[in-house]
Amino acid sequence: MRKLIKITGLITVIIFSISCEKETNLVLKNTNPKMVVEGNILLGLDTQIQQQSIKLSLSANYTGNTSPEPITNATVSVVEGTSTYVFSHTSNGIYQSNFKAESNKSYRLIILYKGDTYEAIEKIANGPKIDSLTINYFPSALGSPEGNFITINTTDPSNERNFYLWRLYINEQLMINPSPGNIYRAIQKDDFFNGKALLNYLPFDNFPVVHQDIARMEQLSISEQMYNYYYSIFNLTASSPVSGDVPPGNITGNIINKTNPNNKALGYFGACSVSIKIKRI
Repeated sequence: MRKLIKITGLITVIIFSISCEKETNLVLKNTNPKMVVEGNILLGLDTQIQQQSIKLSLSANYTGNTSPEPITNATVSVVEGTSTYVFSHTSNGIYQSNFKAESNKSYRLIILYKGDTYEAIEKIANGPKIDSLTINYFPSALGSPEGNFITINTTDPSNERNFYLWRLYINEQLMINPSPGNIYRAIQKDDFFNGKALLNYLPFDNFPVVHQDIARMEQLSISEQMYNYYYSIFNLTASSPVSGDVPPGNITGNIINKTNPNNKALGYFGACSVSIKIKRI
């Protein structure tokens, strides 16, 4: 009996210890702001693109409500072969240069900022044009609204591996998907439709259109590295009803600090071919 009492007491202590919750104060330290690079060199497949843009900013702290601060005093250029294109700051951290990109060319981004030299290189990714845009009705499903949505029709090339990123503008406003898990639609690789027609594909199921809306769809053909970068972003920001939100983390882009590798930059510099179609509802 004495042994039974001891065993029962031990089990009670273990259960009590497991069930106890200890309050922990989590301190999130503010970090030094890092450069954030956003921009692509674009080759228009059905639209003449002469103006190229790169946006530079400083990362904001995880805590607080401050917006990223634009970088206005960097030196920005892009090199292709023997040609150097100088980018001038216009406003709000946006640097622009006028030149037409060429197919199968590699473009090297060079940024000089506060004594550091940042570089990235990317080759223009080839891809198809959008054949047409269509409007299709979809009922409400999994939290997405019902309504008429913009769908695309395109034909994937059969002799190459292709990666896609779609961007939708309605009345000149870029549509940002409020449900991150669904944004997997906005990037695709052609593993399941290589060399086939992609018909009535719906990249964005959260943004129905109504009468007199003007919709613009951009189909960017991107590199595999750029696809992996965006996939990581979407995967990180997606939420799960079972496990909860994924904790924040850094995603490595292709920007390298040649002067001080420990002072890494964030973001991605791409070189893409793009097809643009506009539809008035």
